[in-house]
Amino acid sequence: MAIAQRASAHPFRSSAPLDRNEPRLNPRDSNWRLVLLRAIVWGLVGLIYAPLFIGLLSLFERLGGGPWSFAAAAAVAGGAGAVLYGARETGFVGTGIGLVVGAALLVAAGDRVTFEFAVLVAAAVAALIVLTPAFPARCDRHVLGKALAGATVGAFGGAVLAIAEPLHPHSFPVFAVLAFLVSVNGVLYVASVPRAVRLTRRLCFESRQCNLIESLVVAVLAGLAAGSVWVVAGPFYGDPGSFVRDVGEAIYIQLPAALLGGIFGGVVAGALLQAFGFSWVQDV
Repeated sequence: MAIAQRASAHPFRSSAPLDRNEPRLNPRDSNWRLVLLRAIVWGLVGLIYAPLFIGLLSLFERLGGGPWSFAAAAAVAGGAGAVLYGARETGFVGTGIGLVVGAALLVAAGDRVTFEFAVLVAAAVAALIVLTPAFPARCDRHVLGKALAGATVGAFGGAVLAIAEPLHPHSFPVFAVLAFLVSVNGVLYVASVPRAVRLTRRLCFESRQCNLIESLVVAVLAGLAAGSVWVVAGPFYGDPGSFVRDVGEAIYIQLPAALLGGIFGGVVAGALLQAFGFSWVQDV
């Protein structure tokens, strides 16, 4: 009798009968939901990456980069995308400052401001804001490692295209280029970013002058954002320069196929990363 009373009073046991009709979470169904979630997230990453890459590719081609414009554009876009995905606060600060400064310059002095001036002013303003004492004191100590990992794998993917494209009888379709870069570089980035973060920590880049490093990354992002604003809207505000106009036209022509390729590559990369159990970059 005493044993029965002690068993009924156990704090981790319930006297209520089990409901056999209560739905139970199937681990297999949960995994498929995570695969779908990560595929959607990486599809959005590809959506952001695509216009940035084709804009940079067009810019480097007009600067005389030739086939190696693939490597340069993929490296810059990969580094920027890595910061936006893996260090969101830093990425949003840099991008937001660049968009605001670029738009303000266009509205205030659109007929007197050039593309280069807008990029430099946005970068300088972003760097100064990060270096001011009023800026939040917490520094993102992994931003350099993530940016370097994104730029490195981007340069690798772009170099593959730079070597293979001249050997091909026709130019690669922009859909295939974006699908390849976003999917392959995405998987390589997530696989390599822990090593890059450990390397920058071992070299003391995270503990020494962290604010200076963060200001440099934010300045690059701000310059890219301001340049994007100028390329898209600059010709409508009185900039007759053929350079900016050619880059903008290239973006408009290739944008639909580039967006589809970026989304497709992102979905493939996200699904593979989750299916094979790769950690989320935010956990690094």
